[in-house]
Amino acid sequence: MKEVIDNNYKRVESTCSAVEDKELQHILYKKYYKDVFRTAYYIVRDKEIAKDLTNEAFLKAFTKIHTLNDITKFKQWICTIASNLAKTYIAKQKKLVFSEHVEVMQITKETPEDIVLDRIHSHEAKESVKKALEQLDPNSKEVILLRYYHNLSYKDLSTTLAIKEGTVKSRIKRAKNKLYKLLSLGGE
Repeated sequence: MKEVIDNNYKRVESTCSAVEDKELQHILYKKYYKDVFRTAYYIVRDKEIAKDLTNEAFLKAFTKIHTLNDITKFKQWICTIASNLAKTYIAKQKKLVFSEHVEVMQITKETPEDIVLDRIHSHEAKESVKKALEQLDPNSKEVILLRYYHNLSYKDLSTTLAIKEGTVKSRIKRAKNKLYKLLSLGGE
């Protein structure tokens, strides 16, 4: 399967008419559906709405795939599209609801917020982390999820969110500080 996808990536890179390649669309859809669904679901916390947003994200991506310069960035690109659609949906609904299921995030660097990071890794603290994430604003939640759940580098985050790398770092730091405060206030 990986070889087929790699060959199909080459097809995308070699042609701008990939939008019309139904086989390639199907392969990309099957490969990334779960990641895109999770991204939307973590923001809206409604399976049916997340399914609709996931399908809408794929439709947008396939329509604009010719604007993607590097097909290897398709996953983060489409997850960002889904995230933006979900945030737009939330804004329209004037509700802020977030993930019911936050999986353990992979942390790549030690920071002053060790307490937060330790809690993310500890099984018994998942509930308090979920509740704290629910209280974050959409931008803070987005950078935390993209950085630690989807394992995007600062550079990839910068490109994906169309902001400077320094801004990415400061948003992540502020989001982790907010999580630290929320977890500290929780008394755990």
